[in-house]
Amino acid sequence: MRKKLLLLTILAISLSSCQSEKMAQIRFCADIRAQEPCIGEDTVFMKGYNVWAQLLLNPGFDDSFVTGNLYGYENGKRVFIEAKQHELNKGQTIIMEAMFFNMEGKFEVEFLDSKGNLLDKKGFEVW
Repeated sequence: MRKKLLLLTILAISLSSCQSEKMAQIRFCADIRAQEPCIGEDTVFMKGYNVWAQLLLNPGFDDSFVTGNLYGYENGKRVFIEAKQHELNKGQTIIMEAMFFNMEGKFEVEFLDSKGNLLDKKGFEVW
């Protein structure tokens, strides 16, 4: 009984520490405005329109830049399309990037910190 309790305690601590380490979150938007930073948040968009990728950084995130990588899927395999480095100002909590897609498919965006650690990744589709 003690071994099971100890194992459950270790598991609970491990899970809570993993969840608290996430320093950023990606969301995709159809449009942005000054008063509304994300209009039409979704993971499915129409071909021929902008898709805004936003990286929301938790307060306290401290780094000089992050790198955004865009991938597509071809025959079920992830294929690198492009990367963009975003310089960060002290206290900056959001990064926005407009992407125009004139083709259909499944895509994925990932953001890495300056040391190459994954901050977040998320997929979306264009129809």
